[in-house]
Amino acid sequence: MDLLEARFKRRKTQWDLSKTAGISQSKLSLLERGYVTPSDKERALIANALGFRVEEIEWQVEQNGNLNVR
Repeated sequence: MDLLEARFKRRKTQWDLSKTAGISQSKLSLLERGYVTPSDKERALIANALGFRVEEIEWQVEQNGNLNVR
């Protein structure tokens, strides 16, 4: 599952997740849309805040800059 799907599964808004993970809402928006790739630390913070393991979330960004959405 991608980051957007993971967030929806936990019924969190970007704002909720930003407060829990300690990452700005605007950065989360860019991550979800695939404009930036999260650092290892950001992946861990986000996954932990959502209650998933880092490996359960697809973080891969396609070459065109969009998240690999299925």
